[in-house]
Amino acid sequence: MPFIDVRNLEPPQPMVKVAKALEELKEGETLEVLGSRPFTHLLPRLEELGYSYELKETEEGYLLRIWRSGEERVSKEEEEFRIDENTNVGKLLEKYPEALNVLIEFGFTPLKNPLLRRILPYTVTLGQAKKIKRMSDDKFGKLLERLRELEEWKR
Repeated sequence: MPFIDVRNLEPPQPMVKVAKALEELKEGETLEVLGSRPFTHLLPRLEELGYSYELKETEEGYLLRIWRSGEERVSKEEEEFRIDENTNVGKLLEKYPEALNVLIEFGFTPLKNPLLRRILPYTVTLGQAKKIKRMSDDKFGKLLERLRELEEWKR
């Protein structure tokens, strides 16, 4: 059974490791992930991607078991959409697929990986991604400006 320990990793590395392990997961296998936090942002996305999971707290941390369960489901959530520091990166990419090139251009290179692109963006907002990348306020402002141009272009 594949096992990964992500307890001592800084975001987004735990999600990167989980995504890569899921990419290699064979039919009938279960991936075990040991983390220091309860994977709150990842769990809903796993269900949408057709995975089942079991999470339990142990003395060592949180043990997450993941296995394939069925077809990918699309979330039906539709809400007023604004591009700001609270925008979920995954929702942004759903609404504006061309935002992917802008995000990569601004240094969010893990999004080049197709599987990471299906999991990782749903776990962070643009503001959290800014902190992870240690992006300056000025550069972040330029990123938001470019993303909002996509929004204006679509109207």
